Amino acid sequence: MDGKKSRKSLLDFLDYLAKKGLMNKATANARKAAANNVLSILDENEADDVTVVDIDQLFVRFANLQGSKYKPESLNVYKGRLKAAIVDFKNYQNNPMTFRPAVQFNGRKAAERPKTGGQGEVGPPDPPVFRPVASVSGPPPASVSVLPIPIRPDLVVQIQGLPYDLTAAEASKIANVIRAMASTE
Repeated sequence: MDGKKSRKSLLDFLDYLAKKGLMNKATANARKAAANNVLSILDENEADDVTVVDIDQLFVRFANLQGSKYKPESLNVYKGRLKAAIVDFKNYQNNPMTFRPAVQFNGRKAAERPKTGGQGEVGPPDPPVFRPVASVSGPPPASVSVLPIPIRPDLVVQIQGLPYDLTAAEASKIANVIRAMASTE
């Protein structure tokens, strides 16, 4: 049975947003592609009401089943698109008359857009992204693509680049770095 909160209804809703000009067609299509790919792992019962799906847990499952096909950055983009699609879908379901899509601008919600001043100034730049430096001693060993680790009900940490032949000493070294990052509060 295809309920009004089903996977199919969500995909139809995204088509509706694009068709009616309520959302940029490319944005709606990108959200639809993410929703279609990720929600495809749900069984029929789970897909009957996508508004109650635990997205973090769903992405752990998706990464385990199909994560090797995607870069970690792509998984994060898919997750953001799916969350946005479901939030809009829920808001529309709750009150179609007052619905306005939460369209994003460069990955940020409209309320978080940089404000331009009189001279065309923008807010402070985004902080730099840390990128680990590759070893100069040769190619890295074969590694696990992405290892999702649920640490809280609403938070899954993903570790990338662990070698298949990880030793206990190397695991301890990584654990010590993570322990050093923990807050003492």
